[in-house]
Amino acid sequence: MDVSLVEYDVELITEGGVTYDLDNALISLAWEEQEGQLAQKAVVTVVNIKTGSGYLMSLAKLNCMIRIYAHWGAGRQKMFEGSIWEWSYTSAQTKELTLTVYDPMIRLQQCKDIKYFSPGMTTPAMLGSICGDWGVPLAYKWDQQITHEKKVFNGEAVSDIITKLLEEVRQQTGERYVALYKDGALTVSAHGANSDVYVFDTLNTISTSDKLSMSSLVTRVKIIGKEDNQGRSSVEAVVDGDMRFGILQEVIKRDNDKSIGAAKAEAQATLKERGQPEESIMLNSPDLPFLRKGDAVEVAAGNLIGKFHVLGVSHNATQRQMTMTLRRAG
Repeated sequence: MDVSLVEYDVELITEGGVTYDLDNALISLAWEEQEGQLAQKAVVTVVNIKTGSGYLMSLAKLNCMIRIYAHWGAGRQKMFEGSIWEWSYTSAQTKELTLTVYDPMIRLQQCKDIKYFSPGMTTPAMLGSICGDWGVPLAYKWDQQITHEKKVFNGEAVSDIITKLLEEVRQQTGERYVALYKDGALTVSAHGANSDVYVFDTLNTISTSDKLSMSSLVTRVKIIGKEDNQGRSSVEAVVDGDMRFGILQEVIKRDNDKSIGAAKAEAQATLKERGQPEESIMLNSPDLPFLRKGDAVEVAAGNLIGKFHVLGVSHNATQRQMTMTLRRAG
């Protein structure tokens, strides 16, 4: 695609359901979704112009809807939809109104709940129960799931409950997932599930950065059992990984609901994920507004060669650029 053809539209939908085109008032526009965050965020800054129904600052109220569209010769497509969560007005020379907007997953991040799951439930069944409680459709497209042990959550953020269940699957299977709001549902799928994979080379890449660190490296996992009456725990197993970097140890505590086999599988998954120095990769390029967290891309720029997965992405429509954090695929 020709990124020079990309154009953006922003709409405000008021409490009364009236739609206002904000393009003529737009000062800046950006949206992002980052690793560890279920909700997508947008920041829209506009001039506080006067309309036939009053100034924008009186129309763009908290909880009103903002929609972001993009088109590049393939039709107008919705990139983001969410509610105004924060409202800020600056009465300076330009009289700016800044709106911070989140998609519906922000409510799962903000709300806390209690939840009990009996042993033997599958991952989709658990997530379906949570989403049903909150009226959120679930699209579970990940080909990985497990049968969980008993789970009790007391006063935890709903998004954290969802993430903990999915992380347990990832730890046991070694496969990575992405959870985000898409097509009106909480969608869970594998990394790299996109059919169109875009290539970033020296011609369409602005900059790259690559950093290696041993800060989170794990080379040995010790599995301990349940505490006795004196509070002591016995070592039940030790699982070693790549010992070239010396001993950097993690501990897994096995309770009565977790078998030693499941604990060893969790240890192996930990070593698979953290058994090598952590690599932090960033890439800055012209904006592809539809690129999302979890997508696969190919890179041939700087010292980066091969296939990567997007861990987080920030779209800056004002500058027509985006910044991605990446992880090597495989």
